[in-house]
Parts: sequence; structure tokens; C-alpha cells
Amino acid sequence: MINIFFGFLFIFFKTNLSFLDIGITYSITNVIGYISIFFGLKELGREHKRLVKLKPYVIFMVVYSSVFFLLNVTGNSPVKLGMSSALLSFIAIAGLFCMIAGMFMVFYIISAFLEGLDGEVGRYDSMRRLEKVYKAMMSLFFIAGICFFFFPFLAKPMMAILLLTKGLFLYEFYQVFIRGRKV
Repeated sequence: MINIFFGFLFIFFKTNLSFLDIGITYSITNVIGYISIFFGLKELGREHKRLVKLKPYVIFMVVYSSVFFLLNVTGNSPVKLGMSSALLSFIAIAGLFCMIAGMFMVFYIISAFLEGLDGEVGRYDSMRRLEKVYKAMMSLFFIAGICFFFFPFLAKPMMAILLLTKGLFLYEFYQVFIRGRKV
């Protein structure tokens, strides 16, 4: 379980409050985080068969994050491409949509993980609290995305609140799965 905790810690690690953090640090921490989650799922999958279904999604995100890491290292991030031609504009817009879809994938993985362990954790109230924090985190992410595109002056404050919510999620995750009970 500690591998999954550290995986989420690396994925949630942000060096700035931009909605579209496309830097090298962001990409490499995602790669490390998803690899850590993969090994955590591999370990937990022996006892909790419902978690095995997450492995393909996590493998996809390792590959996805690695591709974006390589694009960032080479200076070819889709968001930083110029829009001087129709092809470059298409690539930049497609890359932007892929980045946003990748951001939502982490929420799917968290949701499926919590669902896979629901009922197997002895601390019902703590698990419900963790699920509420997860839902708040996802809602804040959605609102921050809307702010980024339509109300840019609100995007950074929303990302700061989201970062605090991610910290609260990690705290609750630790309380439920690591400190409270080994699953």
C-alpha cells in the first residue's frame, strides 16, 4: 500500500500552480508515480483481485507520461508548439486534449482503486471521508479547468485550493490505508 501512497504523492507533486503544468519535473514525477502505483497494485492484486483491472490503465499512464516527458525534454510539448500552420495547430490542440484526458485518468484510477477496496476496509467512516475528499478534489479540478479557459485570473487560486485538497486526500489515504490498517 505504501507504493500506492508514494505514487499518488509523486503524481500530485506540483512545482507551480498552473493548470497545464507541462514541465519536465511534472512529467518525470508522473512517470515515477505511475510506476510506483503499478508495483503497489501488483502487490495488492494477490489479495484483492478487483484491483487487477487497474493495471492496464496504470501501464497506459506510464507510457503516456513517458511520451510527454520525452516531448518536454526535446522541447516539443504540444502546448508549446507554434500555431503557424494548420498541421501544427491541429497537433497543439490534439495534444492539449490528450493532456486534459490524462489528468482525468488519475481520477479514474483513484475512483476504481477506492471502489476495489470498498467493503474490505474496516474503517467505514474513514473510507467515506476519503471518498468525499476525492469527490471534492475532482470537482475542484473541473472548476479549475473552467477557470483556466474562461476566467484565467481565478485559475491560480483554484489550483492552490486543489493542491491543498490533494494534500488532504494524501493525509486521509495515509490514515485509512497505512496508519489505520494494512490492506
